[in-house]
Amino acid sequence: MRAGYGKWELTPPMGVELAGYGYYLGRCALSVRDPLYARAVILETEDARSLIISCDLLGLSKSVCAEVFAHAAQYGFSPDQIIIVSIHTHTGPTIKYHEGCGFVNDDYVATVGGLICRAVDAAAEDLGEVTGIRQVFEPFTGDHIYNRTVKDGPVDRFMRGFMLDRADKPAISMVNAACHGVFRGRVTAVSADFAGEINRLMEEKGCQSIYLNGLCGDIDPYKPTDERLVEFAHIAVNAFRDEKELPLTLSTGALPFTLRLTSVTKEEIQGAAAHAVEKEGGPDTPAARVALTWEREMLEKLDTLRDTEDIVCKYVILGGVPVLALPFEGFTRIGQEVREIIGRPDCLVLGCGEELLGYLPTKDDIARGAYAALESTFLYKRLPVVPGEAERLGVEMGQALGGLLK
Repeated sequence: MRAGYGKWELTPPMGVELAGYGYYLGRCALSVRDPLYARAVILETEDARSLIISCDLLGLSKSVCAEVFAHAAQYGFSPDQIIIVSIHTHTGPTIKYHEGCGFVNDDYVATVGGLICRAVDAAAEDLGEVTGIRQVFEPFTGDHIYNRTVKDGPVDRFMRGFMLDRADKPAISMVNAACHGVFRGRVTAVSADFAGEINRLMEEKGCQSIYLNGLCGDIDPYKPTDERLVEFAHIAVNAFRDEKELPLTLSTGALPFTLRLTSVTKEEIQGAAAHAVEKEGGPDTPAARVALTWEREMLEKLDTLRDTEDIVCKYVILGGVPVLALPFEGFTRIGQEVREIIGRPDCLVLGCGEELLGYLPTKDDIARGAYAALESTFLYKRLPVVPGEAERLGVEMGQALGGLLK
């Protein structure tokens, strides 16, 4: 096996609006707390290859991902061999417009695909022999994260990942946990949040590091401060001890899934927007403005709206340990479902893969009419999913991965 590591800076220019934390805030970058990067890891054996990319961004767009796929093809990678995820920081720019939550700077976005490609180039130039793979799978304690959607709801309290030792080159650490990138709050300083701190601490230890965020849709920092951010990052880094040796094996691929969306009529679209306006107390409130924009755009394309959407979930099986990436802010329960079906609690289930499609709420969240179930679809300009689709995705991905592991 050989592995290569590369990173390239993605920090936007000052003045670019930062995404998240509410509607129409006009929160623009005035300083840089820590730079944003694209990080890439290439893995290859005699019969398999994989490219894993993590970006210090809220999420990506289809066009940026297409640019990266086209560039990676020069190195012989097909899209099915490439996992691209984002860390979902809320102190970075948006790449794809989310109504009210950060305006796209077209000049900056036009550079992002090329910058990610530079990280891929650096990884290709850094290839070296892998002398061993060590697995990290450690429980952690502390109150740094919590389930924000349900009191005492499920929280994935494990650190997962890999350490790839290489001959005559620095080791590569691949770190995974699950949390929204919102430790820093509504600041105007660009930051990769806790993921950036994890990577920085790993680099201090002499590793080349890539952070892979898990399913963070229902997980937030608890009582977030800069101090607690650093504490959480240290918990992640300190999990890399007494690692288990894994075989030097690799496989990769893509798993298709057809997502079922709610079929809507003109009257239902208008009713959903009207309900939002009433709930928010008038059409001039920020959240109501978002709902009314969604109403207008849905009605404009009503004749072309589909009630299904074909998506692809990418996977890598490294040393026998599965890594699955979903294109959503998924909920903890779905990762648990996948792991239970395949009988692998050490499986990494990643969120915010490729073009971020928004939340994928569980059916209980939809029944509550919570933010992820309806209001967030206004933000992402999408139709709500049919209740139970998140659970069905977990079951089908678990069954498919289970078949690959046999």
